[in-house]
Amino acid sequence: MSMIRILLFCVLFQTVVNAKSACEQVSFVDRAGWGARDPTSITNLTTKPFSFYVIHHTYQPPNCYDDTSCIERVQLIQNMHQINNTWADVGYHFLVGENGKVYEGRGWDRQGAHAPGWNNDAYGICIIGDFQVASPNQKALDAVKLWIDCGVEQGHVKKDYYIITHRQSQRPGYTVCPGNGTVDAIKTWPRYCSYQNSGMNLTQNETQLSIGSNFCRKQLGSSALANMNYFFSYSISIFFLFFLHVQCFIQ
Repeated sequence: MSMIRILLFCVLFQTVVNAKSACEQVSFVDRAGWGARDPTSITNLTTKPFSFYVIHHTYQPPNCYDDTSCIERVQLIQNMHQINNTWADVGYHFLVGENGKVYEGRGWDRQGAHAPGWNNDAYGICIIGDFQVASPNQKALDAVKLWIDCGVEQGHVKKDYYIITHRQSQRPGYTVCPGNGTVDAIKTWPRYCSYQNSGMNLTQNETQLSIGSNFCRKQLGSSALANMNYFFSYSISIFFLFFLHVQCFIQ
């Protein structure tokens, strides 16, 4: 093997080794970073890891594109939820601005207040702004996708997760959230599921989670297949890294 080819292999090997995880790629603002008040009460999650993300938009307050305005929006949302709605805290687990940053709401370990019937079974991610027509900008969409992957990396969410929207989680006509612009953007994502809550009464053994899971599993594939694909991809990656490592050091 020529020296140039060896050098190229070595550069590629170092690039792969030094690649950042999804969590490391996100600009994350914790509660202290945006000046959150303490919750008035806390209910911890009991059914992790989750299988679902539910995507929202705020509608009001409006879009934000810089750090100062996004922090102001998150603070206003906490005020609306705690004071006006008398909730324990901001309802969402995480919020995302069009500055590309993720803001901690209730976080990974606490029950949300974002979608009735799903609050103990799905993470609520809310994009700040009104997206009834226009889609969120690329910074916001990229941040949402990375944070979704981060949840999987950290073990909060299953590898074969599903993405639905607020309007899908409730009976038809309940809400237009997260707006057509958001739906148009995320329905192209690989783990988006088109499940729609019918609004019909549940039987004794049914939950929205069980119905949604059965639908999405049929649409997107089984858990076993997802885990097999993940294992196969992981094995190929390890083999490739080993091959690059050998090429870099045998000569």
